[in-house]
Amino acid sequence: MAAAPIVLIGLSHRTAPIAVRERFSLDEDACRRVLGLLRGGGIREAVVLSTCNRTELYGVGEEGIAVDSIHRAAARILAEDGGSNYEEIEPHVYRMDGLDAVRHLFRVASSLDSLVIGEPQILGQAKEAYRIAIEAGTVGAVLARFFEKAFKVAKEVRTTTGVGTGQVSVGSIAVDLARQVFGDLTKSTVLLLGAGKMAEAVGKTLAAAGARKVVVANRTVEKAMRVAETYGWSGAPLTDLPELMVEADVIIASLASPGYVVDRSLVKAALARRRHRAVFLVDIAVPRVVEPEVGGLEGAYLYNIDDFNQIVEEHLRRRKGDVRLADDIIGREVEGVERYLRALEVQPLIVALGQRAQDLREREVARALKELGEAPPEVRKVVEALAASLTGKLLHDPICALREAAHAGSGDGLADATRRLFRLDGEARPGTPGAGKGRGGEDA
Repeated sequence: MAAAPIVLIGLSHRTAPIAVRERFSLDEDACRRVLGLLRGGGIREAVVLSTCNRTELYGVGEEGIAVDSIHRAAARILAEDGGSNYEEIEPHVYRMDGLDAVRHLFRVASSLDSLVIGEPQILGQAKEAYRIAIEAGTVGAVLARFFEKAFKVAKEVRTTTGVGTGQVSVGSIAVDLARQVFGDLTKSTVLLLGAGKMAEAVGKTLAAAGARKVVVANRTVEKAMRVAETYGWSGAPLTDLPELMVEADVIIASLASPGYVVDRSLVKAALARRRHRAVFLVDIAVPRVVEPEVGGLEGAYLYNIDDFNQIVEEHLRRRKGDVRLADDIIGREVEGVERYLRALEVQPLIVALGQRAQDLREREVARALKELGEAPPEVRKVVEALAASLTGKLLHDPICALREAAHAGSGDGLADATRRLFRLDGEARPGTPGAGKGRGGEDA
């Protein structure tokens, strides 16, 4: 089977440490910028998905460009946008194409490839990435089909399996980690940095864990108050951070910031005023907002997303059966995509066959009408209708046979025979540039 037109390059928590991932975390403006670069790099369709734990570029290459060349071009664009070079990023990048890329997209949207299996945020993030690409004009028929299908698959996985049951998110893992250290969060003072969607998820988990004394701090104090008041907590501006940290036993950071908000000197000063009572910090922001050197201070215990492995593995063990069910659903849908792609392989040949028949029909109709001389209009219509009917009926069975053979994965021999029989030797063969042109065949 010919390679599908869709290609993927990316890096994630599976291939790159947070120190690498945070450099390639893209906000909406950066995604639009990269989409523009991809369109100029041999890719005619593109979607950029960037979350806390992954940055992925999905694309459809221009005709005549090898898949390897498309992968390299996309990786270089990602590297350069992150202020790096291809050689530095290359060990952390994975590349896929065709059905492998489609399967990966379905698993990502269904949260099977997430750090925390079943977390609900990824589907919304994928939809947002798709929306941005549509607005940027980089989504065409191929990516539209696959992304829309991915959203339907994700919904089926969530409604028919137990993958997403319970509280499953990076935020819930952060709270679980804090509970392992303190046991009972009802007696601890918690400082939650940030008031976005991730912070809201953390807040929900903290409330379920019984945390009572929680302060939500954010640049915009109104947003902090909105999150805090849901649970009867208090809100504060980030400018109060030096005082807030003196009281905090647990600090969970999920703040969007271009630099460190909590640095070593700030924590050192807070520890001194706390008389060196230990403070537990969990930085779930990407890029990180707690300076890594904080972890070297006596009495400061700093964790980030890459430190969640033990809890994540236990979480995955509990959901192994549901993951298998979800993968079965995805496998079935990928088979449908495969049938669609196989139909695309013979579509250029079917178009060429129809064009050849049309050319012959028009030539023979013109010759017959010339011999009839001044035939009345109704006679001319009968001749034209007869020719069109004969042509359609003659082509119907060969076209159906081509599509059926393509769906079965055995279309190459019949396609070659069709080219020879109808003298279509110049038409593109499956796997050659141009073989993916056209629409038609079974829906994926």
